[in-house]
Amino acid sequence: MNHEACIGCGLCMLGCPAFEETGCEVLTAKGRNRALQAGLRAAEMTELIWACTMCGYCDAICPKDVQNVAIVLALRRELWGTPRRSRHEQADLVLGCTLRERLPELIPSIRRFVQRIGYRADVTDADCCGSLDVERGAVVPTRVRAGVVCDPICLEQYDGEFLGALAMRHLDMFDLKGRVYYFVPPRLVNRAPERFYALYDAMRRRFGCETNLDLNRLARCTGMSSVQGLSGEGRDVKAAVERLLATSRAERIITCSPADYLAFRDYSGRPVLFITECVRD
Repeated sequence: MNHEACIGCGLCMLGCPAFEETGCEVLTAKGRNRALQAGLRAAEMTELIWACTMCGYCDAICPKDVQNVAIVLALRRELWGTPRRSRHEQADLVLGCTLRERLPELIPSIRRFVQRIGYRADVTDADCCGSLDVERGAVVPTRVRAGVVCDPICLEQYDGEFLGALAMRHLDMFDLKGRVYYFVPPRLVNRAPERFYALYDAMRRRFGCETNLDLNRLARCTGMSSVQGLSGEGRDVKAAVERLLATSRAERIITCSPADYLAFRDYSGRPVLFITECVRD
């Protein structure tokens, strides 16, 4: 909770989904930090707390290293009172709830890709790992070792190789020709640009893809991969998709983020593929 370090510069608003959606400064990281500096408690600022999509843009661009995502999580836990501790086991291939419940047709291509690059494809996450509960503030994170994690949301709970990053390391296996828009998961690039930006930027340069990477070397967000986006409440995902594609000439959209796959499938009006569907035969 290092909100006192915020100097109110407003850089966090540049790519903030809440600001893009509402134009309301108070719903940004700057607004939350100013409210905390003024002495407000979590119960007095619920709208500010739930405006956050957890995309991490504000953390990555902040010149004072304010830990805005951690602040939001702490405030959500304060709203819940005493959060419980989630329970889940070590896993080989973590699909995540979005894939298992809403996009099961993508699972065969994921398993084939994972096996081809030498990882175990045994699916062991029969129950939800609790990552969305972490985001709600209802659960204290308990990170468990995994092999391959397919959904960036699940990295709140599992410590493993992310499927999309593995794909970026095996680009020779994929066909990404033509006019392609590749949507990069904001959670990864924004929270650890030193690890993930170069991987996705190399893909962009190699195939000439359009992406959601901006001039700040950060990734813009649809808002779909959040508690509100996945529940269909409180996020204008359609407007976010339209903003991202406003100047795009891409013929198809590819991503390695399951929730954002849903966003583009539902609102882009263009063919949408998951990265593992693009593996060459």
